[in-house]
Amino acid sequence: MKHFVVGAALLVMSFSSHTFSEEKKLDDGLLDPAWFGPAVEFRKTDVADYLWVKPGFTVKGKTVHVQTWTDPVLIDKKRDAKDSAMASKLTEEMPGLIRGSLSSSLADVSKVSRETGDLAMTGRIVDCNAGSKTAKWLVGMGAGSAAATWDMKIVDVATGEIVVAIHHRAISGTNMSEEEDKIVKWLGKFGPALANDLAVYAAGKPAKK
Repeated sequence: MKHFVVGAALLVMSFSSHTFSEEKKLDDGLLDPAWFGPAVEFRKTDVADYLWVKPGFTVKGKTVHVQTWTDPVLIDKKRDAKDSAMASKLTEEMPGLIRGSLSSSLADVSKVSRETGDLAMTGRIVDCNAGSKTAKWLVGMGAGSAAATWDMKIVDVATGEIVVAIHHRAISGTNMSEEEDKIVKWLGKFGPALANDLAVYAAGKPAKK
């Protein structure tokens, strides 16, 4: 009986370790599930690289409070000072870009606020590559591409529960665009999907890597 209990315990530990390992592999380790919580099951969608939506979620009739973002956490330790500077710049810019875009996309279904709301939206930059403008111009073909990867979550203020989780990357690979341009373009796609309560999640594929 003792051997059975020990064996069962080892099996549970092995399973738990394997599950955690699989979670950490999402987006090559850039997606840290601990920031979102254990109940989140990400799917890949056309709107976000990794998305989770709590059943029954709706933005309709609510006020979305777009909060300031937390400081960047660059998980890839190979990033340098230039990358870190760009990450900090985007951290400051993202709330304003989001408010501006969602104020238009959600105009017919909900309100957007910088001070208070029923739903609190925040985020953080988890990876940033400032790229090289010189390489973009001289080489092209994706050389010198800038990229930013971020986490976003929406919390139901009344319950404190996370109701939406997002992990996404935007890449600026051409010499005619900046990273901010790509983010604004993504928000133009994300906003209408949010207005539709992110129904796109239902058709998403389970995220495996």
